[in-house]
Amino acid sequence: MDRYLVSFDTKYISHETVDVLVIGTGVAGLTAAIIAARGGAATLMVNKSGLEESNTNWAKGGIAAVVAPDDTFDAHVQDTLVAGDGLCEEAAVRAIVEGGPRGIAFLESCGAKFDRAAGGLELGREGGHSGHRIIHAGGDATGAEVSRALLAEGLKTPGLRAYKNTFVLDLLTHDGACLGAIMMRHNEPHVVWARTTILASGGAGQLYRESSNPPVATADGHAMALRAGALMRDMEMVQFHPTLLYVAGLDRRLITEALRGHGAYLRNSMGERFMVGQHELAELAPRDVVSRAINREMHRTGDSAAFLDVTHLDQAELRQKFPGFAQACDDAGIDPGKSWVPIRPGPHYMIGGVQAALDGATNLQGLLAIGEVSSTGLHGANRLASNSLLEGLVCGDAAGKLAASRGEFVGKPPRITFERPIRSTRRIDIPDMTASVKGAMWRYMGVERDERGMLEFERQLNGWSRMAAEQERRFPSEWQLENMLEVALAMTRSALARKESRGVHYRRDFPQPNPVLAGKHTRLVDNGPIELS
Repeated sequence: MDRYLVSFDTKYISHETVDVLVIGTGVAGLTAAIIAARGGAATLMVNKSGLEESNTNWAKGGIAAVVAPDDTFDAHVQDTLVAGDGLCEEAAVRAIVEGGPRGIAFLESCGAKFDRAAGGLELGREGGHSGHRIIHAGGDATGAEVSRALLAEGLKTPGLRAYKNTFVLDLLTHDGACLGAIMMRHNEPHVVWARTTILASGGAGQLYRESSNPPVATADGHAMALRAGALMRDMEMVQFHPTLLYVAGLDRRLITEALRGHGAYLRNSMGERFMVGQHELAELAPRDVVSRAINREMHRTGDSAAFLDVTHLDQAELRQKFPGFAQACDDAGIDPGKSWVPIRPGPHYMIGGVQAALDGATNLQGLLAIGEVSSTGLHGANRLASNSLLEGLVCGDAAGKLAASRGEFVGKPPRITFERPIRSTRRIDIPDMTASVKGAMWRYMGVERDERGMLEFERQLNGWSRMAAEQERRFPSEWQLENMLEVALAMTRSALARKESRGVHYRRDFPQPNPVLAGKHTRLVDNGPIELS
């Protein structure tokens, strides 16, 4: 029986039909929507907040692409495989890497303006990369420029419409196929039937207490896919960015890794460059290595933060190349030319998600998944810096083409039925429970984990989930909380099943990788049994 997270009388629901429904307006969703509409498909894209609100818009890093004469696809592929720690799928890695130059050309055709140097694009270097291949815009404002250009192109593309402030409640499925979605539009339920639904809803960083992600990143797409019966993979794999600005009372702003590529040092409170000697790349080691090192230094020294030191760098050049960093320091009252900048790790990118092919195809007919909500095999156990925008471009293009080729919605939509009645009208404290979930995720599913903590968290999640499931839902925050609980449980159960440390998944009770598990993924459907294969 099809199961949905909604509980109202269907006779009061408005309906419409489109060829392609795109959920999310980051780089993957916007690219797919533009390509689908250009292919002749009547396309609708929706976002839970403003159309510009996405992880893409907040991205401070750049786009990894092989455009330099002395760079090679093989080198980029190898860097990605090394970072992925035995869980990448090499064919997917190569296809996405080789699509990089086309993706950059597409963005430039949409009006994106990248930083340039004499002779062409200015290329930076970030952690895990063997050379300079990171394309930036506005120094550390690449995501904002990509979002601006794609959104402007999308809004003038014939056949493409957009709804903002529209909270998607659930995917609608029937006989193993996705037929569209039900959403809240203008505070009323609304159904969109679609021949193809493209899930591009972004990440899960807001499941944690401190995050580099925008407020919209609450794993709604992951939860919808779980309930719809999509095959989920590697849900234990969430990447922590090593350097979030840490100042009490201020939001946790991400400090781009390119700043370390430019020469910034990591120090503890005693001034020691603690990454030297821990990894051959020192501050430019892969993000999981750097995040754990910072975490351990904080525990060892008893400090609430480590520090980023740029005092030895040209300050005028820093302000010109990294205006976002400079603004964050100004807002915090820090002079980076004289003082070290306090930082600590925070959740940044959800690696696990809906198992999908490079064109977004999933185990559900009619449902494509792209971008951060998907698991294509590119990132493995640890995402290489700046590969995410690249993946969104390449897979968004492929998904848009596939969606356009599938044609119009045909047949009569089935009647929507609901499986779960409301058992209680008691009201729970949504902000308090949300804060509890976020705090517990940091304690038990953070940079380091162990079985004892995760089992306790699983018990807590089951109790909270029962309470949330019984309440009457009136506002998006209530559906959002249930989404957070459902995905947190899937992540925790997957982490319990992987009894090793690999990439971003580090277990104190199993601190080494298990060679037997190299290439083996955790998989689950509808929060059923976890398989490792």
